[in-house]
Amino acid sequence: MSEARGFEYRWRDPLSTPQAMGAPPPVYICTTEGSMIIERNVPVILRDGVRLFADLFRPADEIPAPPIIAWTPYGKHDSGAAYYPPTADVPLEGISPYATFEGPDPGYWVPRGYAVIHIDIRGTWHSQGDATFVSPEEAEDFYDVIEWAGTQPWSNSRVGLSGVSYLALSQFRVAQLQPPHLAAINPWEGWTDTYREVAFHGGIPDTWFWAKVLVDRWGTSSTRIEDIRTETREHPFFDAFWASKTVDFSRVKVPAFCGSRLGRSGDASARHARGL
Repeated sequence: MSEARGFEYRWRDPLSTPQAMGAPPPVYICTTEGSMIIERNVPVILRDGVRLFADLFRPADEIPAPPIIAWTPYGKHDSGAAYYPPTADVPLEGISPYATFEGPDPGYWVPRGYAVIHIDIRGTWHSQGDATFVSPEEAEDFYDVIEWAGTQPWSNSRVGLSGVSYLALSQFRVAQLQPPHLAAINPWEGWTDTYREVAFHGGIPDTWFWAKVLVDRWGTSSTRIEDIRTETREHPFFDAFWASKTVDFSRVKVPAFCGSRLGRSGDASARHARGL
């Protein structure tokens, strides 16, 4: 398998566990809150039998709804409101308690007739398997989840994707595979070339965001995770490893509504603006 890829993954123990980070156990719970049915820790079985856990928010009227998926390594339970500083000028009263970090807010979308799925990617938090990040294998997992969402009785079969940064890049990656039930994507401030836009800006090694911040945020697991730091040291130049973490736009065929912003060189907005 490594010969076919042209590189070998490196592995490490997780940087933290779900229990240490205060994540609730993966117990299925179904409640109705106002006009919303909420199903926590729904198991989604992938093609190789691995089980991912998702939180599903859908209209209580049971009318089939278009699903919007947030594909996240940050913890589906993680509140999105906690990350807005006062200078962001975001009215916190407009963010529901159901929001997740950098993902679509069910409090906004479900009343408008959509279903929202927050799902922890393979090998992160309580989801099973070994975690790889921005990888072809991860895109295949996402493909399976899209097809699952598009064939559920509560779904109208037209699946959309939304999210920021990692949750944006992953949309482009899975869109390359052209899942039959994927109707549109909505990537906000995501990179598309991990080597040039994040890890090695123009070939210059990143010494803060990639090296010290981002990969730590992906480190919570119950199994083992891809050792991004070791791989970055082993691959200082663009090669098959970095090509596997880059978007091929020629294969993205679905409509995409993309958003970004301009900012000072070196901050998160700069890397996102190039990749959109």
